[in-house]
Amino acid sequence: MKAHPGYSGTIMTATYQMQRDLGWSYFEKLAKQSVLQVQSSADPPKKLDLGERAVTADGNEYNIFELKEKGRPLEPVYATEGSPLIVGPNGIFKSSPNPNAAKLFQQFCLGRDAQQLIIDVGGLRSAHPDTQEKASRKPLKDIKTMKDDAIAVEQQSDAIKSHYSKIFHV
Repeated sequence: MKAHPGYSGTIMTATYQMQRDLGWSYFEKLAKQSVLQVQSSADPPKKLDLGERAVTADGNEYNIFELKEKGRPLEPVYATEGSPLIVGPNGIFKSSPNPNAAKLFQQFCLGRDAQQLIIDVGGLRSAHPDTQEKASRKPLKDIKTMKDDAIAVEQQSDAIKSHYSKIFHV
């Protein structure tokens, strides 16, 4: 099972990183396996949980964590070649009506307490040095990750969607 980069920004970013680092041949080999195409990065973990498929080629880690912590028999697997790393950016609108309040909110969001909250409740990862990952999870520092490049993703998104659709016939 594989999510489509034309429907999900997360999957677009992951597809960019994988084709850049592994080449389109990875996707060509995957397409020969007639994988189920889904849309959202949340779809593969949910379909695994429902028993519709036994393995997925992508998705998102936090849904796997959430399901695993509820006792579901799921386990994330991290590719030795590297796993896509999707950074969740945020910012303040230039025309924000309350820029000082927005700056204070940003400061809170990037602080230790909010970052720990996204780990504990949201199942996400944080690069904040004062946060603690859950003991049941493989530490991020022990996972080989692929580098993010938001500008390249934006510049190449149309070409990626087109090439992907051609390979998978979707």
